[in-house]
Amino acid sequence: MRCLLTLLMSVVSFYVFADNEELYRSLDEAIVQAPDFVKKREQRIDVIKQRLQNVANDEERYKLTCNLFNEYMPYKSDSAAKYIYEAILLAEKKGNKSQLCHTRSLLAFLCSSTGQYVESKQILDSTDISGVDREALGQFYKSLAHVYGEMAYYSNIPKLKNEFFAKQDEYTEKIYEILPPSHDFYLQRKEQECYKKGDIEGALRYNDKRLENVSPDSHEFAIVAFYRTMDLRMAGRPKEALSWLTKSAICDVHNAVMDQGSLWELANLLSQEGQLERARVYINFAWECANSYSTHMRSWQISPILSSIDRKYQNEIEHTNSMLTSMTIAVSVLLLILAALLLYEYRRRRQLKEAHNELSEKNAQMKNLNDELLQANLALDDTNRQLKALISQLNEQTRVKEVYVGRFMSLCSDYIDKIDDFRKRVNRMVKGHEYEELYRLTKSTEMKSQEIDDLCANFDYAFLHLFPNFVADFNALLIPEERLEVTGEYKLNTTLRIFALIRLGIEDSSKIAKFLHYSVNTIYNYRARVKNIAVTHRDDFEVRVKQIGM
Repeated sequence: MRCLLTLLMSVVSFYVFADNEELYRSLDEAIVQAPDFVKKREQRIDVIKQRLQNVANDEERYKLTCNLFNEYMPYKSDSAAKYIYEAILLAEKKGNKSQLCHTRSLLAFLCSSTGQYVESKQILDSTDISGVDREALGQFYKSLAHVYGEMAYYSNIPKLKNEFFAKQDEYTEKIYEILPPSHDFYLQRKEQECYKKGDIEGALRYNDKRLENVSPDSHEFAIVAFYRTMDLRMAGRPKEALSWLTKSAICDVHNAVMDQGSLWELANLLSQEGQLERARVYINFAWECANSYSTHMRSWQISPILSSIDRKYQNEIEHTNSMLTSMTIAVSVLLLILAALLLYEYRRRRQLKEAHNELSEKNAQMKNLNDELLQANLALDDTNRQLKALISQLNEQTRVKEVYVGRFMSLCSDYIDKIDDFRKRVNRMVKGHEYEELYRLTKSTEMKSQEIDDLCANFDYAFLHLFPNFVADFNALLIPEERLEVTGEYKLNTTLRIFALIRLGIEDSSKIAKFLHYSVNTIYNYRARVKNIAVTHRDDFEVRVKQIGM
């Protein structure tokens, strides 16, 4: 039983992870080449340090020091802290309040990223923001939102978690007032807001915008890809999520990023799915990176996963060894029993062989019968589903016919009365020789217009009694700014009337045009315009309309 369970888990794991095998190989190669990527980053850092040694101008020294901080930020936290401290001192020396606010905010962001929340808050609380430029102010609020977001994420106290999230939202709103809508942090917060609300499509749209603004080989791409992973997991698309998570990890390795969030998360998922060897390689590499980065928080996050993977790996080895031992003993016993049986049952071996062949044939026949029965059951289920759908359609059609037949009979009776009244009126005019008045009466189109209005009103009343929520359901298929409004309780406009007819099964534009007394081109234009403002794909729009009320 245990072997069967292991086999089933392997099958499921293969299904989820097989599509990413090429990406895993790319990640494996990147890990092997990691020393080369580290060397490239160190070379970039050395170039900046050499330039820094030869610069006497404080403004240029400030810029180069900030560049070193940016290089060390994802690489070594202690070195990043060193150079941002130097940048703070240079800003103080110059008396530049904006630069001082900006660098102190960066230091606070670094502290909160490495789990030093108290230090981060102390730095921000003691930072003077009066009179600073928009860039510095934006970084200040960004750091505040980040530290409260981190504290909320890792807090186990519900009241404090809610308070921290509220603070994060408060400072995020301030960021929105400062940063342009195209800024990555602006888009990131919008993506996170959609994620928390469960609006996955909205989160993915903001993530698409972020992807357009980053280079595929940059550290920023790895961050955006990680956020996309979370969006796709909530959307129930695990294979795509794993692909983007792997791309994020590859990008981090290529850029010699030591704060390896994507890689240890990937290792965790792989271990849960039974891919222990690969998970062990990835988590060990992530652990080495965390030690190099010098942050206790990342080591604290990785340690349980590392221990879990090691434990699972050891259990797997022990289980394998146990199975091998058991199988060896079982095989030995079976060989002894087989030898005894061969000696004892030599004369009956032919009979056993024949019985075995007959049994195999019976099993094959039984399997064929079972397959036929399964196919018959599947066909029966499909027939039942089709029958239920047909009954539902017939019921709806019957209901629609009953309503509209009743309205039709009532209209016919009204038109008979109107025609008789008109006949009497014309007769009186002929008797009275009122030929000019009779000519005006028959020439006017006012009666026709009135009858068309009455026909539409009757149609609207009957339709909205059949489908009372049609207007709301129809608007839900349109983008918010293009949704339609109606003036009366049981009244439709031309657009709604066209799609009401489509809902009733009248799809031919010429028939719709004849009913509504419009040209065919007008009907085409109405249909095309509405499809262009739909939230769904235009080819699916009318199918969705036909499903309203079902």
